[in-house]
Amino acid sequence: MIMSQETSTPAIVAPQVLLNNHLKALKLPTFAREYEKVAMESAQDRADYPRYLLRLCELERIDRERRNVERRIRLAHFPQTKSFDTFDFAAQPSLNKALVLELMRCEWIEKRQNCIALGPSGTGKTHTALGLALAACQKGYSVAFTTAAALVHELMEARDERRLRALQKHLNTVKLLIVDELGYVPFTAVGSELLFEVFSQRYERGSTLVTSNLPFDEWTSIFGSERLTGALLDRLTHHVHILEMNGQSYRLATSKKAQPRSAQGQSQKTKIQNEGEPVTII
Repeated sequence: MIMSQETSTPAIVAPQVLLNNHLKALKLPTFAREYEKVAMESAQDRADYPRYLLRLCELERIDRERRNVERRIRLAHFPQTKSFDTFDFAAQPSLNKALVLELMRCEWIEKRQNCIALGPSGTGKTHTALGLALAACQKGYSVAFTTAAALVHELMEARDERRLRALQKHLNTVKLLIVDELGYVPFTAVGSELLFEVFSQRYERGSTLVTSNLPFDEWTSIFGSERLTGALLDRLTHHVHILEMNGQSYRLATSKKAQPRSAQGQSQKTKIQNEGEPVTII
């Protein structure tokens, strides 16, 4: 009740206003938005007070979890959000679908295990990583996504600006760190050591997912040191799930299918005319 200065009489504050203020202070936005609607529905269904409150609590919890998932996805900095609903497993028969479905349950993250996806460019490694990352966000795990080149650049920049320890601490706190496209760009000695330190600090403390277009025996070309590469692989592969994706490029196959028939016919004609030469027209 509020006293009016003009009349010196109490001014009554509507219960709805007070209720909305309390719900806002308690951080229950779904309660505030839905309580009148749910009250009418409960009255029609002749639901008692506990059932009325139960319905509101369920709505609040569902909405809060949705917001939390959205927040985890936003903080992960995905280049785009992808799920396995749009993944063509038939186009990559070498990929162990049963293992992917098992990994989607995220028990490997709880056990602090790693995952490595290997295969040529365009075979769906990044899509697979994003799909597993989305599942992790939906299961309540914090995720960070980056490319190997971007991560090394960020580490070197942080070292020069004397904030390396803070960045390393952040990378150590996420439950799942995804390092995409390892192998496309070789690193300097300093960059290799900084990246090794990230993997080393996460060893048996958090899960790391790496995608690479190179087999393990060629990783020395990335890091430039057999000793460092061996130590890195020893940590990454101790508790690891390996996804091999050795099929043809999905993007290339899709591009070929999208070609007009006239272009495909011209391509075939060109191949016939150059029968003695290894010519490929894309």
